[in-house]
Amino acid sequence: MKQMTTACRALLLAAGATLIATLAGAQAAQTPPTEPLQGSWRFSASAGAFVPRSALILAADGHNTELAAGPHFSLDVQYLATKHAAVYADASTNFSTIFLGSSIRPTVVGPSNQVMLVGGTTGVLVSLPTSDHLQVTLRLGGGFKWYSFDLTDAQDQWRPTGDIGLGLRGVGAGPIEVTMEVRYLPSSFDQGKLPIRGIAPQAQRQNDLLVAIGVSIRP
Repeated sequence: MKQMTTACRALLLAAGATLIATLAGAQAAQTPPTEPLQGSWRFSASAGAFVPRSALILAADGHNTELAAGPHFSLDVQYLATKHAAVYADASTNFSTIFLGSSIRPTVVGPSNQVMLVGGTTGVLVSLPTSDHLQVTLRLGGGFKWYSFDLTDAQDQWRPTGDIGLGLRGVGAGPIEVTMEVRYLPSSFDQGKLPIRGIAPQAQRQNDLLVAIGVSIRP
């Protein structure tokens, strides 16, 4: 948890510094921001941290089966339906590792503890201007998560997920924008897809955070 907290704080500081630098440059240039046009497109790429907030299996002895934090990458395509609202489609890849708790069969040893999560969501993204060069963004959507395990007798699975985000966007005089966002993905996990022992499988709550900084381009 300390490593996850440190990583998130470092990412937030970096994102804040990037946004400040963007705004300072825009103010120094004394150039008004370029307004997005209704019916145009925005393309974004971001990187950051994937932070699981729930265990895959809660064990009675406290030795839970859970995922670790890891790197996150995503691509986002937005269609600006209005000046301040866009419809988006997002594809993300997250890399993690799994800690095997006491509910997993002792014979399970690999081949490795690597886990890949692929996500796809769609929804609405609203931009609320707070100044000439800074906007607050609100994201609301839903989609799926796909869990891929490199573990003996573990099965890959698809799960539905929500997509709720809060972010900041730095807007300059050109088509390039800098973004920072925290996203919350509420979902569940089917424990029966893992090589469990001694428990009745259930759909365990599995909520994740994505903390990322990125760059957007409006052609």
